Amino acid sequence: MTAALFRRTDEPNARASIPLWRGVDQVPATFGPCVVMVGVFDGLHRGHRRLVDHARSISHDRGLPLLLVTFDPHPARVLGIDRDTSALSTIAYRAELAADAGVDAVCALRFTRELASWTPAEFAREVLADGLRAAAVVVGANFTFGARGAGTVDTLNELGRDLGFTTHGVPLLQVVDTPCSSTYTRRCLRVGDLAGAARALGRPHRVDGHRLGDVVLLADYTALPPTGRYRALVDDREGLVEIDADGRLRILAGDPSPAGRPVTVAFLEHNEC
Repeated sequence: MTAALFRRTDEPNARASIPLWRGVDQVPATFGPCVVMVGVFDGLHRGHRRLVDHARSISHDRGLPLLLVTFDPHPARVLGIDRDTSALSTIAYRAELAADAGVDAVCALRFTRELASWTPAEFAREVLADGLRAAAVVVGANFTFGARGAGTVDTLNELGRDLGFTTHGVPLLQVVDTPCSSTYTRRCLRVGDLAGAARALGRPHRVDGHRLGDVVLLADYTALPPTGRYRALVDDREGLVEIDADGRLRILAGDPSPAGRPVTVAFLEHNEC
């Protein structure tokens, strides 16, 4: 398997206060062994935080660093699966949230069709055992991996026994009889239920971009609420923003910063005015 699968992407890493490596080949040889969490972790919502808490307990007990492994872009987008994959967080924001949750480092794997074709055994050996020197692997109870999602938590447990790591599946957190998931959060945002999205995330939904006049330039596939005006925190200052008819995010009030600089917008509530 080649390191070309794990190329660095162009997204800046300015806000992360922990290392953010863009692939297994970027991880220093001195980092392992470690406790590894694997998943997309888009938004790092409350369900993810529960998994982090479990993994952090294992890392503390074993005296090992905790590494979060995520994928970029979303696997379903690469595979052409018909589902909403709009991003709840950039990779850099994901690392920022991971740092706040007590993770020691983040590794973002470039997801490609070649990577998707690996068998569960290839992924476990090349990425987890040989690449990251995992001593323990923590995943959600519904985790699948390998070609066509053939690998499950049970598969990972069996492979880990031969490869030298333990496997820990963590049950999903429920929010009003629904798993606390990125899918649930995106559904809330699509219909303008900012309170529901915030309840799942554990904070208001935030997007990251750059100013161009009053427009915030966002990465493709960024998750946004419907057209309308919203009270928001613009770089932590209360302000007013708008999603216009073309799906663009505009700052109407609350941010005096010059064009071209990075800006964050956290949606608080719909503004009827």
